[in-house]
Amino acid sequence: MAAPTFAIEFDEAAYLATFPDVSFALDTGEFETARQHFEVHGVREDRLWHEAYIRALGLAARPAVNQSVDVSIDTIMASPGGTVLIVGWMDDRESPLASISLFGVGSAYPAGAWHSTVLGLVRRPDVEAVKQAPPGHLFGFWAVLDLRVALTQGGEFMLRVRRADGKFGEVRYAAALVSDAALRTTILGHFATASYFGSRDVESFAALEAGIGDALVALNRRITAGIVAGAWVTYYGPARQSYRGSVIVCLYGKPEFLFLQAAFFSMGYQAAEYEFVYVSNSPELTETLVKEAKNCARIYGISIVLVCLPENAGFGAANNVAARYARSNRLMITNPDVFPRDDGWAQRHAIILESQPGEQTMMFGAPLFYDDGSLMHHGMYFEVDTGFSIRPDGIFERPMIRTEHYGKGAPAWSKNFVAPRPVSAVSGAFISAQRDWFESLGGFNEDFLFGHYEDCDLCLKSFARGVPAWVQEFPLWHMEGKGSTRRESHEGGMLVNRWLFTRQWGALISDTLRGPNPAALAFEAPPLAPMGKMNAARKVRR
Repeated sequence: MAAPTFAIEFDEAAYLATFPDVSFALDTGEFETARQHFEVHGVREDRLWHEAYIRALGLAARPAVNQSVDVSIDTIMASPGGTVLIVGWMDDRESPLASISLFGVGSAYPAGAWHSTVLGLVRRPDVEAVKQAPPGHLFGFWAVLDLRVALTQGGEFMLRVRRADGKFGEVRYAAALVSDAALRTTILGHFATASYFGSRDVESFAALEAGIGDALVALNRRITAGIVAGAWVTYYGPARQSYRGSVIVCLYGKPEFLFLQAAFFSMGYQAAEYEFVYVSNSPELTETLVKEAKNCARIYGISIVLVCLPENAGFGAANNVAARYARSNRLMITNPDVFPRDDGWAQRHAIILESQPGEQTMMFGAPLFYDDGSLMHHGMYFEVDTGFSIRPDGIFERPMIRTEHYGKGAPAWSKNFVAPRPVSAVSGAFISAQRDWFESLGGFNEDFLFGHYEDCDLCLKSFARGVPAWVQEFPLWHMEGKGSTRRESHEGGMLVNRWLFTRQWGALISDTLRGPNPAALAFEAPPLAPMGKMNAARKVRR
């Protein structure tokens, strides 16, 4: 039998009797119930532990309760910003998990109670084996809570886990205090590797929609704001009074692409009229990148701006920061593993801007090719997947947006994709945008974590304001996936981003932009072939 612990329940009548200001707030219409006041103010003000409230419950002291439900904690991690990750399991065979309550213990944390019904439920094969339980029980749970208080040290929490039948279990656990960024990495890594009986994406969407997604976005926003504020910037090479464009490149994990990419781009005719802005999401590479930037500026005679960040701010935020330090009216967002196909790239880019109508160049992408000459990207379109999750209590479905690429794998001799045309979205591997337009759209949405879907979101923000993205005849090589390091936390971030993008744009895509030839874009060229038809040819050849 577990040792008794102390807990106090919320009681509407006792709460009203104890705190006159709550009755006043209800009379004035500020709140409809005492429970609403408690969730907004009472939790933060620690009212459950007020001696008058305890007496109103008819208790002489805090009551002792015995653990009646089998519960265990794997970890509790807290960050200085007040975000807490809880991972554990509970025996839910008699009744499902309904809520958790977290209480600060001792002087490390403010004495208080935080309650949540926002939980991620996952499969725990280890618990299934120990309990010899039949399939279908989601013993595991995880939650992300925002305590709304600053934390300065690790300390002990008491966690109460309540089932739908009213029974509960309690356990005390010493939380580790880690940085906000480290906590984000741990949460996303756990999210990416969680196990389910049904579809991982569908189950993930369910947890995110319940509220965990908003908690992660808020945490990411706080982290990003701190990282961006610590940007370090320096300039190398010749300085011009004006530049035709700014090639902006986000680096992560691989410093060698700065030197390699600068070598290829610098060989272009009129390349000196462009500047190269490299922004690093890998602080450990700062010293190496400084040396590389100096050498490139000296050897190739090009202007380089180096922006180093103290943590990984993600693709969107890093490019937004780099854009602020760019010194031209044309932003050319480029992946580090993208290279010009010939030395006429700079002149060709200038000709596109001079010869094409303004609405077709406000924001455009480029055809990107594999090293064997076959097509990788020529714009993107959207499909809507219906994901299914099968549980003992029923089958559930959920729409999820999926991106596809026109003509992926088309042979080098194919002319199907040469003509400029409007598309639903273009790849963030290369986006050329008018600076004023980019800034008016708010740049990349920094709610997205690390990378994925920021490019599509930017294009749809432009489309929603009447300017669709275009693909222009500006061919580039793309060594897909070679320019950065990928980790489990990035997979978790991609799940969050897909959910966030679906929530933001799912209705618009379903109504007007679904499929390879949406009428909303009023294609002026022959309809484009979807990915599958061309991809089959690529598989045979390779």
